[in-house]
Amino acid sequence: MTGRALASYSVHRHSRDCGGYRHVMHHWHDPDGMGTLVCLHGAGVAAELTWESMATTLQGYRDVYCPDLRGMGHSHPLGDTEIPFTAHAVADDVADWLRHCHVTSYDLVGYSFGGLVALLLHGRGPAARRLVLIESALFERASIDVLRDLRQRYADVADQLLTDTDPSAGVLCFLELVAPFRSRHPRVERMTIQRLSARPAGFAFALKAVNEAAWTLDRASLIASVPRTLAILGGNSRPESQALSRQLAETHCHWSVEVIPGVDHALPYQKPGQVAQAIMRFLGRED
Repeated sequence: MTGRALASYSVHRHSRDCGGYRHVMHHWHDPDGMGTLVCLHGAGVAAELTWESMATTLQGYRDVYCPDLRGMGHSHPLGDTEIPFTAHAVADDVADWLRHCHVTSYDLVGYSFGGLVALLLHGRGPAARRLVLIESALFERASIDVLRDLRQRYADVADQLLTDTDPSAGVLCFLELVAPFRSRHPRVERMTIQRLSARPAGFAFALKAVNEAAWTLDRASLIASVPRTLAILGGNSRPESQALSRQLAETHCHWSVEVIPGVDHALPYQKPGQVAQAIMRFLGRED
């Protein structure tokens, strides 16, 4: 499906049915560009809303692939009933897409839940050349025990999203955990709740997938195995997560960090231009 443009990119939407699931990929193509960029969105949101506002800055690539991950966007079970999934399953989905599109070399960007998926995808291969993690899941606290306690609170929110008829209360509980210092302007709050309420069951299963990963993955091994990596954080995000990324930048030569002032966990929606500029500075393609 083609029919519009984003700056120099023509926009295509592809779908594949596999294992009882319809997977959707948003593909931006510029025949004059070079290389490939893969962008993975966060829990409860979708590819178009997350990445398209950055397209005018994310220029220079021949191909940009932005999948709708399981439970979100246009990807859905063929039976139309949301089903649980793991972060590993989502990483496998993206790896399958890359094989289908004959991608062997690429830069990789992951936001929130997509950051966790990016780490797993890189480990599966094909390995990413460079990695950008935007407010990545599993990096909220330095202590693994504290992180696991926190992720259990997110899992409790997921249970609420799965049982409540109106997802708004569960979304608000999520926001108190992920962005306690956010703007509470009524218009901003309303837009955020609307964005996260689109697929409440899919959102809930993504939160549960991160909780499961917190108990089963070796975060230190993941950090050691990544390529050159930039962590982007909001200046209004929890100081504990900022401290962890700064500590990693001090102790790992392949790790760097950039903090964008005046935004919180929702920084791709609050200041997409600044986020995209930070991505492109790191990837070496900004004019």
